[in-house]
Amino acid sequence: MTRVSARKANRSSGLPAADRECWNRLYSNASICELPWFARRPFAPLVRAVSEGRIEPPGPLLDVGCGLGANALWLASRGFRVVGIDVAPGAIAAAESRRTSKDLSVRFLTDDILASLLPSARFRSAVDIGCFQTLPRRTRGAYADNLARVLRPNAVLALFWVAREETGAWGPPHRLSVGEVVESFEPKFRVDRVEFRPRSVRLTDRIKKTSRPLATLAGYTAYLIRRDQPQPPPQ
Repeated sequence: MTRVSARKANRSSGLPAADRECWNRLYSNASICELPWFARRPFAPLVRAVSEGRIEPPGPLLDVGCGLGANALWLASRGFRVVGIDVAPGAIAAAESRRTSKDLSVRFLTDDILASLLPSARFRSAVDIGCFQTLPRRTRGAYADNLARVLRPNAVLALFWVAREETGAWGPPHRLSVGEVVESFEPKFRVDRVEFRPRSVRLTDRIKKTSRPLATLAGYTAYLIRRDQPQPPPQ
């Protein structure tokens, strides 16, 4: 198989076509300010992760599902060399439109982490702010495998998602348990730390109109370490 045909085969195993089209349609039919995940400031738990030294510059760092780019741009302003990827070309175009300085060390690329064309062992760290939780269940193992491929051994993944404990109707439909996350990642990653973030505000109509679900709802932060050796088999 040639390299070109191998890449085509790899991409065909990525995000299902219906899901890809859904993301493309979302970015095509709404202004960026109308999207539920639009934010002018970086995600507060990410800011905390950096301030506590959980992920450290300079990287290179991969922002998986970078969306509108606010977090990638903030990370670049803090000295990280960042690559932000998203499956939707509209997301990448929107992220580029928000760049205010050509000096920031950030690149935005259209790429599917389930069938990524990024080089192996490229990144020292990665962040995922709400991407993994949107994936169909059957693709979670492929996500972990492909992310492990592009990360260097002992690289840190900071993973953020809305908690299953958040039971209200408002917010994203996928709310994973810690067990589901560990099941997907543990063959290739070691779980270093998991933190629960309780919701601290009452979900009034005003909050729903002015806040973004991932930043407001109860959630989890997990720090996962890319294994340098496969996980030992069960005893």
